[in-house]
Amino acid sequence: MSNSFLGAGSRFKEGPDQRLYNSAFQYELECSPYIMSNLSIADMSHVMTLIQGGVISSSKGRKLLSGLLEVHLQGTENIPLDPAVGDSYNNRDKYLQQQIGPDSGYVHIGRARREASTIAWQMVCREKLFCLHEKLIQLCEVFNHVVSQHLNTFMADFTYLQHAQPTTLAHYLQGFQRPLLRDIGRIETAIKMVNLSPACSGSVNGSQIEMNREFIAELLEFDGILTHTRDAMWAPDMCIDVMTSLCSIMTSLNRISEEFIIWNSAEFSYLELADGFTRTSVIMPQKKNPYGLAFIRGQARTFNGMMTNILSTNQTISGQPDNRLYAYGELPKALDYAIQCVDLFAGILSTSKFNKDKLAEAAADKFIVATDLCDMLVKFSDLDNRSAHKIIGRAVRNACDEEQDGFTLDSIKLAAQQLNIDLPNIPDQVFNSNIDIPSLISLRKGLGSANPEQVQLMVQDSQNSIAKAHSFQGNYRMSSFNERFVKKVNLFLNELKDK
Repeated sequence: MSNSFLGAGSRFKEGPDQRLYNSAFQYELECSPYIMSNLSIADMSHVMTLIQGGVISSSKGRKLLSGLLEVHLQGTENIPLDPAVGDSYNNRDKYLQQQIGPDSGYVHIGRARREASTIAWQMVCREKLFCLHEKLIQLCEVFNHVVSQHLNTFMADFTYLQHAQPTTLAHYLQGFQRPLLRDIGRIETAIKMVNLSPACSGSVNGSQIEMNREFIAELLEFDGILTHTRDAMWAPDMCIDVMTSLCSIMTSLNRISEEFIIWNSAEFSYLELADGFTRTSVIMPQKKNPYGLAFIRGQARTFNGMMTNILSTNQTISGQPDNRLYAYGELPKALDYAIQCVDLFAGILSTSKFNKDKLAEAAADKFIVATDLCDMLVKFSDLDNRSAHKIIGRAVRNACDEEQDGFTLDSIKLAAQQLNIDLPNIPDQVFNSNIDIPSLISLRKGLGSANPEQVQLMVQDSQNSIAKAHSFQGNYRMSSFNERFVKKVNLFLNELKDK
């Protein structure tokens, strides 16, 4: 124990207290599954940079880099994690000393622990953000498929869970898809930010050790460099931007999941969930509980807490480790959950069966055309909207009092007379087109409306956005990064051998 911790025999007379390593150090180790493999890549790229700059001789560098590559190819499973040793970086350092010997100490030249961990963390975030980006594309493609099947599936739109206006299921679902399409853009922005290299920052102010920041950024396939060395080590907005994007996605998923939970109830019966995304009750065998939707809903609320965590820990004064200490594990974990939830909802949406009869029944609500009748009165008279609103409102009141079934042209004229408002003659054909649901929706020709032609235009627009997102994916090859990097290392070693 006395020689197993950083600073043993130098700065420190004794090792960490058990209460420290059982709490703080143990917490830091929980992020090891996320960053340990990329710590290995960070080490190799750093050594390659030191060799390239002449800081380490070719012969010594080749031996060290070969040892690091061998450890990397063994995987991270063999690296023991002991909180008494410290965090992931220190545990890896101890393992390297055992496997490579004293030469492993060259790995630390001109580089702080925080730099290596930050590189590893950004790389895992980059990888998971790309996965999330891909899952969002797939979900939006599912939306397009389902929307295209329901251009003429009529239903009642809701406000306050009350019937508001007639619409189509296609248009209604698009209202949930559009924010997700914008979320794709948010994730692309987050990817661009985490894909800037913080490498070769020294401690925080640079180093007198010669290191080529462009060289290592290219090795790690970063798009560019976080120029200011101090900013590169902390960059609190990076954590906040990523987490904000995730919260936006989870908010969108939560909103439609909440709707589907209600729609799945016997009182609504607007949709039936596939068995594979539900589970039954232990005690009530008739139940088919919307468990997948409940999981998404619960996770969305959990993300609120994660956002508070990331936000508050990044509000520390400059140079405090809190913002990374909690981000190293929390953000990759949040990314994993977001990936799961997006993928899960894509499965739910693609397999759900919508009850067209029940939806149409709601669209046939006798008062659901009230707003359109107001618009009709304004359109075919000199009435202001407030007067038209009064007339239709009075007609609703009369119908309720007399238990009448909806509107007639005569009932509207009577309401106007009761309010001493002059009404022009409204042709029967005009009135009928405003109470017939398919005809009424076809009258809404404005951009983005529920008119099936407009919905189809928005489907095409979303397909264009999806195509651009696919193009963004095509600019990167995250799935094979590790293989490409290993090839770079071997090529570098061969070049050293020839010198």
